[in-house]
Amino acid sequence: MIGNKANCPCGSDEIVENCCGKTNEPGTNQIREELKRVLNSYYETKLSPSEIQVLEGLLKEWGGRLGEWMEEEELVTNVSDYYFFIVRKDLWRRHLVKALNRTQNKAVRAILKSWQNAFITFAEVTEASKEVYYMKEILGEGEYLLAREPGEPEDVRAVLAIVLEEYRNDERWVMPISAIAVNQHMSDEMISRVQAIAEKSEESNSFEFFKKHLVDIYEVVCKLDVQTLSDVVEQNFTPLQREVVEILDAKLEEEELYPGAYEMLLSLLAYYFTDQNPKFRKPEVLAAAAFQLAVDTTMMPTTYTQAEVAKMFDVSVSSFRKHTDILADKIQELEQMMEKNSPRAPYHIGTDPLATEQMNWQVHLLSAKNEFETFEEAQAFIQEEIQKPFEPENQQQEAQMLCYMAYNAETDEQRRDFAEGAYGADPTNVDALLLQTEFTDSKDEQEKFFKQAVFSGEKQFDNRAESAWNLAPNRPYLRGLLQYGIWMYEQGRFAESSEMFLRLLTTDLYDHQNARYLAISSLIRQGEIGQAEQVMQACAEISEGDAAYWYLAWTLEMEKNKGENTARVMELFEKAEQLNPHVGALIHTSAKKFSYPRSVDLVPGTHEEAHYIWYLL
Repeated sequence: MIGNKANCPCGSDEIVENCCGKTNEPGTNQIREELKRVLNSYYETKLSPSEIQVLEGLLKEWGGRLGEWMEEEELVTNVSDYYFFIVRKDLWRRHLVKALNRTQNKAVRAILKSWQNAFITFAEVTEASKEVYYMKEILGEGEYLLAREPGEPEDVRAVLAIVLEEYRNDERWVMPISAIAVNQHMSDEMISRVQAIAEKSEESNSFEFFKKHLVDIYEVVCKLDVQTLSDVVEQNFTPLQREVVEILDAKLEEEELYPGAYEMLLSLLAYYFTDQNPKFRKPEVLAAAAFQLAVDTTMMPTTYTQAEVAKMFDVSVSSFRKHTDILADKIQELEQMMEKNSPRAPYHIGTDPLATEQMNWQVHLLSAKNEFETFEEAQAFIQEEIQKPFEPENQQQEAQMLCYMAYNAETDEQRRDFAEGAYGADPTNVDALLLQTEFTDSKDEQEKFFKQAVFSGEKQFDNRAESAWNLAPNRPYLRGLLQYGIWMYEQGRFAESSEMFLRLLTTDLYDHQNARYLAISSLIRQGEIGQAEQVMQACAEISEGDAAYWYLAWTLEMEKNKGENTARVMELFEKAEQLNPHVGALIHTSAKKFSYPRSVDLVPGTHEEAHYIWYLL
């Protein structure tokens, strides 16, 4: 978005920070903050059941085409951006009209008016400076400017992106919603393949072409990405280095890698061979090092000890461990670079399920009642069946379907109607019981339903899966533990709520519901400082970039020092404040605390996230 030193879009010839972007906080500007709020609030648009059905249909289609390469979160993001800005351009324009009515900032109004043109572009980078990519459409005549952020690569040759048109003082810019940058090695082949799709297409304009064929183009990119890595191995690796890859491939064929993991391993090996030029005689040593890296960084669900990996490749642990550590350092270096140069992604909290859960549940039902000889056979069957309207086969399935409809309902009245229908179909359904807690003011009645939900969930829980969360029928039970824990937390029953949250953490090891912070907060509130410290240490690796983690660490240190402002206390608060500077004001004013939300995506560093953190303190 627009920087502080850019000319103000209002046309005043002043720079942003001295004009429409002026604020009291250094490093920020009013234009950027208002535009971020407009974008973030758009994703909270409530959809009707029929609109949700269309979005879920897209998720199913794209998942079938791209699921082999894209992780679920990336897939959901890409589909959501495509739906909200391209398929439902009308919703976006209505949202902008409302936003225009709420602001008098001249620069913001100028940008919002140009933002009405959302489109997909496939453009060539004709020139690049430190601040700007100069773009020319490959399938059209349009030319525009794209801001280049610090740390972005120099070898970008083409960009595929969903963008918003942005006129700034008679210059045509685009602001990317989501984008894929392609380097020289891939760009020629990609351009050729996209042009081939365009030649066969019957669409008369580029908007309709990209609207219809975006998923086809994404598939081209994913396949080229794999192909490009294979070409790198073939063309640039020495015979001994290629033997490393062959040995590694043979072992990985027996493993199930997560999407993108294999590409990451090959990329790291390419870096290691070219940049470090490691000395080795046995290719098994480097293959073992890469395999161990995949284990250490959870690129695969199966785990192995170092001794087991050494035996698998017939080498010693000491011979490969140093290579693994160097590769791991490179991953950490890349992650730090990305974190420094990239805007932090929103994260989800809430008691309601994500919109994708219903699709996962339906796929599970389809898979469970059929036996397939190959993965391809299963994928083809599910892709065909998932397009058909879902027909429940029994009362239990009908109840769960109605629960998902309740969670996705547009109004509270519809939510209640669907929930009552679900409870009537199956009064033992976990989600149906959880929804019933919303329709009574009696604490005793609410707790009765929570207890029934947890009891029922325990009976239905399948503990055979390595990750409980990945098995969709388990999620209502995990949701029940979370909701019952939150209910007790808000009643001030912290000993019981901490027990519930800790139980949830031992069941869902990857903490998909962010229960760890609720557990730590509950333990601090009941004075269990030692146990709170243990949980903090256990989740440090996955939490050190979170403002909530550091504010809780500060709170814990304050408790240990009986409220005294020691140097360590102040150090922790400063660290927390860097990640979200808005929490301090809520603390000093003892602001009202809100209840835990049903569903919200929080952008790190915002006021909205600050209220969530304040809820925990």
